[in-house]
Amino acid sequence: MILQVALDLTDIEQAISIAEKAARGGAHWLEVGTPLIKKEGMRAVELMKRRFPDRKIVADLKTMDTGALEVEMAARHGADVVSILGVADNKTIKDALMVARKYGIKVMVDLIGVKDKVKRAKELEEMGVHYILVHTGIDEQAQGKSPLEDLEKVVKAVKIPVAVAGGLNLETIPKVIELGATIIIVGGAITKSENPEEVTRRIIDLFWGEYMQTIRKAMHDITEHIGHVADALRLEEVRGMIDAMIGANKIFIYGAGRSGLVGKAFAMRLMHLDFNVYVVGETITPAFEEGDLLIAISGSGETRTIVDAAEIAKKQGGKVVAITSYKNSTLGKLADVVVEIPGRAKTDVPTDYIARQMLTQYKWIAPMGTLFEDSTMVFLDGIIALLMATFQKTEKDMKKKHATLE
Repeated sequence: MILQVALDLTDIEQAISIAEKAARGGAHWLEVGTPLIKKEGMRAVELMKRRFPDRKIVADLKTMDTGALEVEMAARHGADVVSILGVADNKTIKDALMVARKYGIKVMVDLIGVKDKVKRAKELEEMGVHYILVHTGIDEQAQGKSPLEDLEKVVKAVKIPVAVAGGLNLETIPKVIELGATIIIVGGAITKSENPEEVTRRIIDLFWGEYMQTIRKAMHDITEHIGHVADALRLEEVRGMIDAMIGANKIFIYGAGRSGLVGKAFAMRLMHLDFNVYVVGETITPAFEEGDLLIAISGSGETRTIVDAAEIAKKQGGKVVAITSYKNSTLGKLADVVVEIPGRAKTDVPTDYIARQMLTQYKWIAPMGTLFEDSTMVFLDGIIALLMATFQKTEKDMKKKHATLE
């Protein structure tokens, strides 16, 4: 969750003074409110960004027309996020998004005044907006309205982050957290308080219960998945890998991205155990020859560079051990031994691997292959434990080969 402080004031010095206190209290984003922009112009955005370069600055323009022009003006003056009205014409919003992409900033669309908020939210998500704001204005609040009435419906309808604003305070914030808001916008409860820093700090404290719950849930989900992977390991696959390693002249390890980092960690431990091991791509890596072994790590089994390396290893008369989620992938079919490490689910197919890993519904738990990489890391640590027992190596023995120049 993100705390955005709405500085709906008309005096720039007062706004900066309150912003300083809110920033000390832990506010993440600072909003140059609409009244302040109308009074001071884009100068207010520029001054705020200069004073708080380590905070996201939101320009609450509430743009209704000339989306491209107004977003460019705000971006040039330091805005990180710009607000557009949801009742604006689609072209206005699309033009705003086009310019936002050019300048590397984000667009938040405010649903204030929109009759069917769920329908419009879905349309806006389809257009590619970055954030949707469920907003009950001051005049509506005076009539007893609350953003809570629409927040839950909008959160359930879209997968992009949803912001909420409208008279929020220490009493109502726990409810909007429960309903799933990502960005919580607080104005008067902070700006009109005697101690803005203390109120901000207390709001941030409310967030931390949810933060810790998220961290713990992710850790439990990942460890539970690793437990299932451990139980599903096939003896013949692991045995084939160990036999290939023991019989190899040289061992080469190759993975891309995070899988590559997992492979490097494994290579280091093998070096500590006196294996003749190299990481593909390093400057000291020798030629691959007959009798050598390539351990190739790829969740999809379709990573082009890894597949190419496996093909070369086979042509050179070596062996390939594939660690992948897909036994029938291109890499799996090339390999002499496949150790299958499940990623998401058995129903997934290699062709949608990257897209599937990036789905919003998964990203807060384990994004872009994390379950495969974490499981592989723990599996390879298990292989090290087995090799230590097999060759009667102790931690003391391994420390003799530990790096000293660090």
